[in-house]
Amino acid sequence: MRRGPRIGIPVSGRTAPTEPKEAGHPYKTDARLREDLCFREFENCNLIHDNIDVIRRTFFKERHGKQGRTNLRFVKTFIAKHNRAVASPIESADGVDLDFCVNFTRYCFPYKTRSQLVRFLWRLLKAIGVPSDIIPPNPYPDPPPKTREELDELTARRAVNLAKKDALVIKERFKTAEDLRSSGSDPRRVGGGKMGSWKELANRLWLCRHVLGLRVEKEEQLIKSGHRGIIRSMERFVGAVTIDGTEGARQEKGLHAHMRYYHPSLGDLVPFLVLLMARSMVNLQSVADLQVTEKWWTPYTYSLAEPAPGKEWVNIVFPKLRGAKGVQGVPNTPKKITLPSMKTPWSHPYQILVFVKELTAPLRQEVKRRIAELSANYARTRNEEEEFDRLRFIKNDMFLWRGEQGITSLRLATRESRGGTLSAITESLKRYGINGGVRQIRNVGLQFGFRASGYSLLILHLLARHSDTSTAARYARRQEFFKKSQALFVEVFDKSVALVRASKYSLANLTAELRESGLTDWQIRNVLDPENRSRYGNRCGDPSNPPEGFKDSTPPGQACRKQDCIDGCPLARFLPDALPFLIGQLASIEEQLAATGIAKEFQNSLSLRHQNINRIIAKYPAAAVEREKRRRQEKIVCE
Repeated sequence: MRRGPRIGIPVSGRTAPTEPKEAGHPYKTDARLREDLCFREFENCNLIHDNIDVIRRTFFKERHGKQGRTNLRFVKTFIAKHNRAVASPIESADGVDLDFCVNFTRYCFPYKTRSQLVRFLWRLLKAIGVPSDIIPPNPYPDPPPKTREELDELTARRAVNLAKKDALVIKERFKTAEDLRSSGSDPRRVGGGKMGSWKELANRLWLCRHVLGLRVEKEEQLIKSGHRGIIRSMERFVGAVTIDGTEGARQEKGLHAHMRYYHPSLGDLVPFLVLLMARSMVNLQSVADLQVTEKWWTPYTYSLAEPAPGKEWVNIVFPKLRGAKGVQGVPNTPKKITLPSMKTPWSHPYQILVFVKELTAPLRQEVKRRIAELSANYARTRNEEEEFDRLRFIKNDMFLWRGEQGITSLRLATRESRGGTLSAITESLKRYGINGGVRQIRNVGLQFGFRASGYSLLILHLLARHSDTSTAARYARRQEFFKKSQALFVEVFDKSVALVRASKYSLANLTAELRESGLTDWQIRNVLDPENRSRYGNRCGDPSNPPEGFKDSTPPGQACRKQDCIDGCPLARFLPDALPFLIGQLASIEEQLAATGIAKEFQNSLSLRHQNINRIIAKYPAAAVEREKRRRQEKIVCE
């Protein structure tokens, strides 16, 4: 049987580029989990097999479970070797002890991913009910993050100009579709169409709106509905101009190309995403989480006089995942970023969001129509159930697009990618000259403002909406910070712990080590004074005179107020009695990181502090760390 024509034949005859496939809903039903994840290969490992349901919910409820299964096989192999070597094999959570955990850390040592493997097993043990006081901290620090390239001013300006050029193409396409909305008629003979009616774009778009209803349907569904003739006729005519990640603006033939007038692709949204992030200087997750149903703009209340026509300002409100605090005294207050934007220029945040909301409105209407259709069906199949959950998740998202498999959103895609940048965005950014990923888009605006202000940390702090100027300072010196962090945090501390382990710890030996590290005699006396201890537990060589970059908000002659010694203060010295403070700070930071989405995958002040604390804690004897964690847990239980 002859196949029907395909939708969307390129003008030049070349194969159309494949768009990124839309990811499904990030959460699977329990029935789907049982079907997808067969644990037959773990039947001989009781610790895993007897906890199948817990492991499924903990590690495989989200997509991308392939790595989880690989890690599970690694754990199974270790348990088999461990059970052969001990008198009492591990069969359940009750049999897990400290020796089991320590042996696993030793078993992981030869592997490059040892930190990830240990973290996986610790999470598994907690999930199946192993007491947390038995599980020691991860002794292996994560690998140092890759340093990002800094965009030069010429490259940054070129990226913004190219994004504007692509954005104007999409705006012109949208204007064409809106101008033709009230015109056109049915070009088919059955609808009274005359010779040459198909040549009129207005008539072809009329068919898309009034006959096909702007529905997102695949070719076989359209043919089944009796629209084979429309598909075949549309193949002769070019449709909308779209933005391709590698080629830029391009135009194709076919029904799918005509639907692009109403159904933007991800490539069509990328230039607006670039302009929005460059102008607003917020991160990708904050942009992705924008909802059309939320109040994303408010009046600008700080004008001293009535603005001139065309010069009005508004406040743009973005959700924020980390760093910023809610309203003091009001529990569960959502975190927000508020920034001013001119109301008139088309490339400024307010007009960008107004346009994106209008551009994606047909997709949003189609999502709601499909939700209503599926809601009325009480005998949904497994695929329909997944589609139903996914559409309800994205129905109010600002950034929607139509992919090869249907409609998806930036909010859903960022959560499913788990820190990896979407391939279509990456390709477009490379075409703009941005090779460092989406994080560099934000840096475009920060760098312009930082340079224009004469490299003022206060201005950088205001632009980036950091909680204080010391955070801005860390961003400004990030490259140097990465290079020096290892030696800066553990050099002296490493030596003092070595003295303890060698039973040579004494005041004279410690003084000699401190002097060798570069401290003067009066700075050594300060370090040896327990009163000069910071919130991270380290001793300070000169608490009343913090160095540049660490003395913000501290009046001259007064004790350091910020106490961000973990960020690389050259006067900080970590001695063995800092352990309780480090454990407490580590727990606090992990709670904050656990509350973030994709943001935790990027380099930020919290993740850097987390790595530095872990690097120091790893130098302590495991038994000492375990005792301190047990004391902390008992204290929490008592409270």
